Amino acid sequence: MNNAKKITQKEESNICLSCGECCKRYWITVLPNEAKKISKKLKKTLKDFLRDDCCLLVKVYPKSVPGVLTFPTAFFPENIFQELRKNLSDIPQSFFVVPQVVLKREEINGKKTCKYLENENMCKIYKERPKPCKLFPFIAVEGIREQYPFCELFQKTYKDLTKQSGEYFREVKKYFKEVDTKGFDKVWKNPPKEGEFYLNETHLCKISLEELEQLIKYNKHK
Repeated sequence: MNNAKKITQKEESNICLSCGECCKRYWITVLPNEAKKISKKLKKTLKDFLRDDCCLLVKVYPKSVPGVLTFPTAFFPENIFQELRKNLSDIPQSFFVVPQVVLKREEINGKKTCKYLENENMCKIYKERPKPCKLFPFIAVEGIREQYPFCELFQKTYKDLTKQSGEYFREVKKYFKEVDTKGFDKVWKNPPKEGEFYLNETHLCKISLEELEQLIKYNKHK
């Protein structure tokens, strides 16, 4: 546990506004209910928000044991399969596939950052920002929340957000289960058309919605 002293809300705000590094480093995941709230704040239809402001983020992890969102490699698109071959000496028979929708990133001053990060590190959608933003850097995952050496806020204070983190993880678990049982296109009525493909935490290539659908088409809900 971080033993740093408590600081005021104003001090916390000043630290974040002087940094904004988390918004510049990470893809920010949105769940369906969060996407609806953000689109409403932006006075956009959900369809337009997903098309214009979001993209796909698909991560795969080698997995041999059947389970939620585990799909046979034999059904993967050829170009995705070839990208995996370049990075793995042995291709497993199946992968755990994590299909997400994330906020787009745009290049500002030569660096990719969340498109809603404005001048002076202000957030355009602050009141409706996704849960990962609200919980950072105190999201309660052992071995994860300690990995933010760049975050001055984490160094100077500590919050116990175990309860809030637990609630969020249950939401994420429910989302993945729904994608597994219903299908990605049923959970997201008008999902983004393209995005990024990762093996573990290594970026491999672009991926289209059609390729994602082929990637996970073999399932019990088929």
